[in-house]
Amino acid sequence: MPEDEDKSVKAKPASTFPSEVELLDAGYVRASFREKPDVSNLVTAAGHPFPTHEEIVQAGYVPLSRREGRLMSRPRVGQMYWVDFPHDAYAPEFEREHPGIIIRAANKLRHDTCIVLPVTSAAQKAGTHFHQLAENPNPKGRDKGIVAYVVCDHLYTVNTNRLRPLVDLRGKPVFPKVSADDMTAVFGLLEKVLNRSFCTITQTAKEATPRAPEAAERPEKRETQGGRPILSLNRKEG
Repeated sequence: MPEDEDKSVKAKPASTFPSEVELLDAGYVRASFREKPDVSNLVTAAGHPFPTHEEIVQAGYVPLSRREGRLMSRPRVGQMYWVDFPHDAYAPEFEREHPGIIIRAANKLRHDTCIVLPVTSAAQKAGTHFHQLAENPNPKGRDKGIVAYVVCDHLYTVNTNRLRPLVDLRGKPVFPKVSADDMTAVFGLLEKVLNRSFCTITQTAKEATPRAPEAAERPEKRETQGGRPILSLNRKEG
C-alpha cells in the first residue's frame, strides 16, 4: 500500500490534559475529598434539593479551607484541638484532620503559630515515642471508649487558623485540657526525643572541630640570684 494512503488512517489524538508528573512539576497535587461536607439534608433558599458534593466540585467549588480562622481565643499549652494537617503529606507524616495537643502556646490569636503533637487512636508500636493518655480529652471519643495516643516524635508548627475546637455530645465547642500527669509524661518523652538529636549534633560537632596544635615553646619560670623571677623559653632540642 502506498505511503500516501497511510494518511487516511487517523492516529488517536493525544490527551490535552497534563499528566500527573507535569501537574506536579507545575505545583499541583491531586485533592483528597475523603472528608466530604454533608450536604444531603440541605436545601437552597428556593427550596430545591442541594446538589451533591461531586456536582459542586464540577461547578468549580471546593470545601472551605481553615484559613478564615475558627477560634475566639488563643490556644494554650495542654489544650486539644482538631488540627488540619496538609492534605498532600508524605507517609508517615500526618495528613488531613487529626486531634493535636498544644505544647507551645500562641502569643496571639491571629497571624501566629503554635507547636502541636498529633493524637491518634491507632495502636502504636512498642519502642516508639508515644504516650497513652489516661483519659481521652475528646468527649465523643471518650464516650465511644476510644484510646488516645500522643505521638511525641512528630512536632508540627502550625498556623492558628489550622485549628478548630472539639465539640461535646451536644455539638457545642469545648476546649479540653490534658491532665498534668499526662503532660509531664509527654514532656518527658519529648525531652528524650530532642536530647537524642542534640547529643548527636554535639558529638558530630566535636568530631568535626579540629584540635588546636600544641605549642612548640612554653615559657618557663626561673629565679635569679636576686630572688626576682624572670621568664625564659624552654626550646626543644633538635
